[in-house]
Amino acid sequence: MRAQSFLAAALIIVVLPLLASSITYADNIYVGCDNGTIIKLDSSGNRTTFASGLTKIMGLAFDRSGNLYASEWESKTIFKFDPSGNRSTFASGFGATGLAFDSRGNLYVSDLGPGTIFKFDAGGNRSTFASGLDYPDSLACDSSGNLFACTVDAIIKFDSGGNRSIFASGLLPMGLDFDSSGNLFTSNGDIVKFDSSGNMSTFASGMYWGLALDNSGNVYATDNTNAIFKFDPSGNMSTFASGLDGPICIATQIPEPCTLILLGLGAAVVRKKVRN
Repeated sequence: MRAQSFLAAALIIVVLPLLASSITYADNIYVGCDNGTIIKLDSSGNRTTFASGLTKIMGLAFDRSGNLYASEWESKTIFKFDPSGNRSTFASGFGATGLAFDSRGNLYVSDLGPGTIFKFDAGGNRSTFASGLDYPDSLACDSSGNLFACTVDAIIKFDSGGNRSIFASGLLPMGLDFDSSGNLFTSNGDIVKFDSSGNMSTFASGMYWGLALDNSGNVYATDNTNAIFKFDPSGNMSTFASGLDGPICIATQIPEPCTLILLGLGAAVVRKKVRN
């Protein structure tokens, strides 16, 4: 009994900071823009400039420590921003577009030029995860460690060993993201939803590009009017932000895919989120 009490106390010490941080993360939306700025929007749509002085931002992703990673197209660089906005260079030398973390802290990066997806482990070591792809772009990981990638006309699924299969074809997909129930959303003009069995339905009609979801199932999407639109889980649309300068990619400030953790002495919930 004493050992169980000690373990329970230890779990509370470990889990509570995770819960607190995920609640903070869920409040904010980050938008990478064509003019080289990263805009931060709170849950009400109020904006501040998180970073500037960059060039075209093609991909955004958060790790579980709240660091933001941004791929800058022209310099072929991935920058890392700590929660205070301090910038450092994470990697360079390739045309990174899509970014996504898996639940183990591995960062996946798509490079359009050679048709390659690179993998960076938690120590920053780089390896080639997949090659020979047709212009891989947006990436997303599910809670089981599978990676999904947009190519020119398909969504490719990779298991953790790099084995690939075609998840969906004929779509011209752009953005990718999962909701907390494991449904996959992509933008191919319309916003399309795939349930956990792979069944496809149209979630919203219109011309949309990048997208991201929050933990309440709201979908945020960019289009060519310099606006961010918000769709509630039923598909009702509202304008979340307007007057942005070329919004390209969106990330919700929730750590990459965390899962429901069931413990022998109780249950602790860590929010689940996958993005880019």
